[in-house]
Amino acid sequence: MKTELDKRGYTIIESIYSNKEVDEILSYLDSKNFSGQFGVREFLYQNSDIAKKVFTKKLLEVIKQIAPNCKKSIKSIYFDKPPSSNWIVNWHQDLTVNLQNRLEINGYKNWRENDERIVAQPNKELLESIFTIRIHLDDCTKENGALRVIEESHLNGAIDITEWIKTKIGQETICEVTKGGVLIMKPLVLHSSRRTENRMNRRVIHIEFTDQELPIGLKWKERVEFEAL
Repeated sequence: MKTELDKRGYTIIESIYSNKEVDEILSYLDSKNFSGQFGVREFLYQNSDIAKKVFTKKLLEVIKQIAPNCKKSIKSIYFDKPPSSNWIVNWHQDLTVNLQNRLEINGYKNWRENDERIVAQPNKELLESIFTIRIHLDDCTKENGALRVIEESHLNGAIDITEWIKTKIGQETICEVTKGGVLIMKPLVLHSSRRTENRMNRRVIHIEFTDQELPIGLKWKERVEFEAL
């Protein structure tokens, strides 16, 4: 698993969640009126009661295999592509982290601040340590907006998308995942998605992890210690 993730920039593992476990998560989403929304930020941080259903024994085993010393998530988003809110996500990398505060620290750049969060691009070491687990609550197919990745593109660091788009060098793969499966990816891998074509939901919980810590003085905006749940 880790070898494939490090080499290709992504890997898929099916059947991490049973149908019952997925249905329990979906019931929670319905109870919070999240099921009709296309994006809920700080999902685990603001909804600690769902975290126990997300961090199952199987998921914790997956995390341990990738990063044995990882004890926390640093970002989480619930999102959907329902028929009423369908959109294209252009090719990009995930280059930023959400923080509580700003300090001028070597290697941290592209700072942005708003009322909700402070965002920065961290240094290379931290950025390369992050991995994302995308939990699929529906079957996700080519016709249902499945994520597209450029294999091994994470090995090239931060990429100038404007220049890359002229040639689109690299092997494109469509990451189809069944309900209850997970897609694990490095945020530096180039990825995109198209509109859904079958008018079905594509509900996903996106969680980012790292076993690294921030420089002294900086604080994560939405750190969740999953071993304490």
